[in-house]
Amino acid sequence: MKKTMVTLSRLGPFALENRLDRRHDTEIFRAVHLKQHRQAAIQILPARYAADPVGRKQLQARSELLKKLNHPNIVRCYGAGIDESTAFLAMELVEGESLAQYMDDRMSMMWGVILDIAQQICAGMEFAHSRGICHLRLNPCCVLLAGEGLKHPDLPLEVKLTNFWAGVAWRKEPVSEPTVENQQYLAPEQFDPDAELDARTDIFSLGCIMYRALSGNVPFPLAEGADIKSPERFATVPPRIGSLALDCPIWLDRLVMQMIDVDPAKRVASMEAVASALRETRTAVAAGTSSLEHAVVGNAGRNSSIETGADKKDAKRLLKKKEAKGPAGPIYERPWFLVVCLLLILGTIGYAFMPLSEQQLFDRGAKLMESTQETDWKTAEETYFLPLIEKYPDSPHAAEAQAFVDKIWIHDAETRLWRKGQLGRDYSNEGERWLAGARKLNDLGNQLGAWSQYEVMVAQLNPDSPEERPYYLIAQQEIEALKQRKIVVTDHVEVASVNDFLARADKAAEKGETEQARLIYRRILSLYDGTSQLYDQVQSAREGLANLPSK
Repeated sequence: MKKTMVTLSRLGPFALENRLDRRHDTEIFRAVHLKQHRQAAIQILPARYAADPVGRKQLQARSELLKKLNHPNIVRCYGAGIDESTAFLAMELVEGESLAQYMDDRMSMMWGVILDIAQQICAGMEFAHSRGICHLRLNPCCVLLAGEGLKHPDLPLEVKLTNFWAGVAWRKEPVSEPTVENQQYLAPEQFDPDAELDARTDIFSLGCIMYRALSGNVPFPLAEGADIKSPERFATVPPRIGSLALDCPIWLDRLVMQMIDVDPAKRVASMEAVASALRETRTAVAAGTSSLEHAVVGNAGRNSSIETGADKKDAKRLLKKKEAKGPAGPIYERPWFLVVCLLLILGTIGYAFMPLSEQQLFDRGAKLMESTQETDWKTAEETYFLPLIEKYPDSPHAAEAQAFVDKIWIHDAETRLWRKGQLGRDYSNEGERWLAGARKLNDLGNQLGAWSQYEVMVAQLNPDSPEERPYYLIAQQEIEALKQRKIVVTDHVEVASVNDFLARADKAAEKGETEQARLIYRRILSLYDGTSQLYDQVQSAREGLANLPSK
């Protein structure tokens, strides 16, 4: 792609604003229609779609096909255009984030949330399949999330599917090649040039997305140094989700394992059947249906899409045998025993539903914080500490609970920052960007620059905002650590940094900006007093500080 593309300010009737994404040979920009004043996402396409009549015809045909995908769970395509030598698609702008980013930002996801997301993906894909359009590159980056659910976990998320450009001929006419990471969501038949691709191919990809969201891993990971197209990658059956995520319902575990079967014939047959099975899962969990009962009655008497592993005839026989046992069965099935249990339950319901005291909330949360499991920390935060702080704000335990919450939030923020650094993902907010920048300065040996960045964070971030508070606290911790640190200078970068800041302080003093000068002089003394390599600079800072007018 030509580097000049990023300098465009206008394309057709659109004014381009900031870049939202960059892929192999395309870029996506936020834009606004100059006459209609409507925002859009503009995807700049490879040059071949504007270079000759064949490419232009392909572009027009494909955009007309995409415009037919008018569904609440699919990103709208407004149309295509060519401005001189640049071809582009105008798409609906979705204010939110991708499922990939959503998963990276969270230590774990509740299966109910995953079910809601999957049901909306099914609705969009079922609509596309009914019009003969397959996605064939479905992965977490193609699933966009919006709505109040991004800010409030109790509110619903809105799902929008994008990047339908691939089509059945994705290998011959890709807009951009999937990254190696995203190719791990492709079905095995997509690596066979002679294989037939259809709706079951998308079902496999959706199954991989659900497997990743539930377990934290892709089912068929690429081993280091291995070829993504190697058939051996699909030779090993992945672990059942239930063995990796203990809270995953058995119905959802079995459904996903069917969806990711390497044999297309053994997968769930259609997106409609997947959607039905997801509803069936929710119903079965709510009703407490057993595997045997499910094998017999299925989905409210209809045929079930979920393989339970139990033969229907055998299940009927076992259920009848169980019913025939009657009162002579085990003690826990006898009426008198059930009556006693009922009385005990009724006697304890009042106690069970009594609100916990501030001491109980704190003790239970503190106990969970002794665990090394991140899920236990999240339970402590949401179930005990936050309710304690909200209900008993003046309690002596409120400050202790807030300290635990801060510890959890700082851990989450550090984990997200590390993951994004490893994966090369964009940062989500100012706190992340500033912290990453300060850490980079620190790694380069520019301690004074890092300190200045941390000071900016403390001044600019809101400690009362759940999103900004962890970065505010991290900046405070880093400043305190810098104040206590005595540095051995071994890098010329650090010497140059000290000289630069010393010059800034001297200039500030000359201009009468005494507080700014005093701040820099004191930082230099705090960090480098006693450091032989910077003796002259330290002496200059000490003299400069002494020459400043007293407060």
